Amino acid sequence: MILYSRLRCYVYPVKMLRGTAILLFYIITGSGITPITENIEIRLQGTADGPDSRGEGFAALTEHVQHWIGEDESFPSPNLGEIIETPADFRGDIFGVSGTIEVAADLRSPWEDVTELFVRDDAGMLFGLYVVGEPLPSLGSTLRTPAIFYKTMAIEGGDHQIRRYPTFVTSSAVLLPSTIHQSVPTAVLVIPALVFAFGILFVFTKSKNKKPSRTRERIQSSDVIDAANETATELPSNSSDALAVMYEGSEDKE
Repeated sequence: MILYSRLRCYVYPVKMLRGTAILLFYIITGSGITPITENIEIRLQGTADGPDSRGEGFAALTEHVQHWIGEDESFPSPNLGEIIETPADFRGDIFGVSGTIEVAADLRSPWEDVTELFVRDDAGMLFGLYVVGEPLPSLGSTLRTPAIFYKTMAIEGGDHQIRRYPTFVTSSAVLLPSTIHQSVPTAVLVIPALVFAFGILFVFTKSKNKKPSRTRERIQSSDVIDAANETATELPSNSSDALAVMYEGSEDKE
C-alpha cells in the first residue's frame, strides 16, 4: 500500500512486519492475548483525545479483543500519569490493569455489547475500562485484566474541574477476579461455623460441670403439726430451739 509520502512508504511496511512478527510470536507461544495488527494501527490514527466519543479506532479495538481468550499476567502495569501526558505514545499498547470498580454503565447503540467501567487503582487514580461481552464483575469488586490503551477522556467533575482519564479496552473473557475478594466469601462462611462450634462447646462444658441437685427429704406439714402438738408443752422459749425440737419430733415418728 503506497501512502502519501516517501517516508510513509518505508514506515508502514516496517510497522506491518513488526506487527506480523509479534502476532506470530504470540501464536507460537500459545497466548490468546494478541497485540493489535498494522491495520488496527491505521484505524487508530484518527482517534482524538479529550472528547467523550467513540469512533473508528474504538470499533477496531472492540473487534480485536473479542478474539482474546485465556489468561496472561505478563503485561506491565500502566503509568497513568505518563499516559495522560503523552497518550499518542501509548495508543494501542497492551497493559495489565487492576483496581476496584466504582462506576458501571452500558453504552448506547451501536455499542450495546460494551460496558463502560470506571476503576480506581491501588494508587487512587481513576481510569476508564471498556469491557466487551458478559459476564461482568459487580460494583465494588476488584479485577485484573490485560487491556489495550485507547485514549484519554476529559470529564468535568462536580467541582467543575476538567480532568483527563485514560481509557482501555478489553474483553470479559479475560477478566480475572482479585485474589483479595476471592478470600472474602470463605471468611464469611468460616465465621458462622466457628460461632456454631463454640456454641456447642459452651453448652457441652456447662452441662458437664453442672452439679446434680440434692434431693431433700420432704417433710409433710401434717407431721410438723403433730410434732408441735405433742411437744407443745415441752418447747423451749427460744424460737430457733423450738423449731429444732419440732423437726426432731416429726423425724422420730417416721
